[in-house]
Amino acid sequence: MARQAIYALCAAYALYCLVTNPAGPITTPDSIRYLDMWPNYPMGYQLFLQLTGANAAVIAQPILYAAALAFLGREIVRTTRSTWLAVAVLIGSMIVPQIREFHASILSESLFLSLLVVFLALAVRFLHHPTWRLMVAIAVTAGLSAMVRRTGFAFVPVMLVMVVLAADFAKATSSQAVRFFVAAIVPFVVIIGIERAVAPMIYAGEPSSLTGRHLFAKAALIDAPPSASQGDPVRRLLDDQLEHAYAPIRQMLAGAPSHVRAVLTIYYETCLQGGCADQARAATGEATEARQTSVMGAAGLARIRRAPVNFLQLTWMHYGSLWTVNRLRHPDIAADLNAFLATHRPLPYEELAMALGPDRTLEFSGSENVRYAQYAIFAIAVLTAALALTGMIAAVGNLQLSPAIGTAAVAAITLHAGLILTALLAAGFARFLLGLWPALVVACAFGAYGLKSKVKS
Repeated sequence: MARQAIYALCAAYALYCLVTNPAGPITTPDSIRYLDMWPNYPMGYQLFLQLTGANAAVIAQPILYAAALAFLGREIVRTTRSTWLAVAVLIGSMIVPQIREFHASILSESLFLSLLVVFLALAVRFLHHPTWRLMVAIAVTAGLSAMVRRTGFAFVPVMLVMVVLAADFAKATSSQAVRFFVAAIVPFVVIIGIERAVAPMIYAGEPSSLTGRHLFAKAALIDAPPSASQGDPVRRLLDDQLEHAYAPIRQMLAGAPSHVRAVLTIYYETCLQGGCADQARAATGEATEARQTSVMGAAGLARIRRAPVNFLQLTWMHYGSLWTVNRLRHPDIAADLNAFLATHRPLPYEELAMALGPDRTLEFSGSENVRYAQYAIFAIAVLTAALALTGMIAAVGNLQLSPAIGTAAVAAITLHAGLILTALLAAGFARFLLGLWPALVVACAFGAYGLKSKVKS
């Protein structure tokens, strides 16, 4: 009966999503690029759209997510015999309205979430009954996840921790241990290798990625020592752009309160991946977008290497932003942002960065509800960080955790590893946290369940 209840709950969720779907798919500029097979994006979701088309995708996405949740619920019941734990995890993974919007959108989040849930379901089984064949399935799921969103690369260290935390790993022979580690790495590498090998054929030319854009944008936002003289005139032009053209942005951000700086940095980093960097892009002299991105990325990476501490400070700021709820509606942030804008407009590159005309008033209103929601998210961040740290200490110290606490720790490591990778390579949009939401739910639910079990015993 427990499994039937799980399946009924997931079927009801899929039906709800289908019945409440909008008249057509929700699209953004990114949606068009996915449909047009833009070579900067990972291949997985684009191939999915080629198979389904836009209209069928928003039907398939909630069904796939519900099926993945049913699999997760079944594994929880199978391993813990707790129907309530399974129901709590499933409801927690369904209840967020923004995730429901992902299913109705032409964006890679929904498919990635489904693969993440499968990854977590297999992790639940592995932490209770580890086998190298099961680890192969986990690694394949991680590889497919990385084909959909590059956040999936963060799953690699999670799999290695999972192996070390597995029951009786300390008693395993060297050959058995090697077999587990090979099972965790090789399938992932093979899948990504195949993707990179076929990319030139799929895209009929030189494939690219967004990494170069991200590196250039981040380099523009940090202070760094001047570069040594370069023989390459293009590099000299790009270094000059990074050092001088974007100095007003850095100066303006440096004078802002820390929480206001975090908000404005997201706007400017996004702009520096696009319109704010048009002049630098033209300076490369390259005809193709792929080559432009490569040249700009190399210049950005060189600047980051000259100021690694400043880059890490930027990363930490984005990591905090990933845990910030509705930042423009937080009472303190809204008030300080309004005060700062009133005395500093026009901002550098304002029309491009803020997507506004210079005469339009920027004013934000706060809500006390957001303040309370932020307290809750901060508590969850601390709790999951403690669980992740527990798992890392246990892995390094070869300590034995109960399967429930081990599962909570692995889910927490999955969550924080994904967020750290996101903060390193992208801006701190809170929706990236939603893209890892099921890991947060599994970590909290299994942590509470494991603690309750210890108290009872």
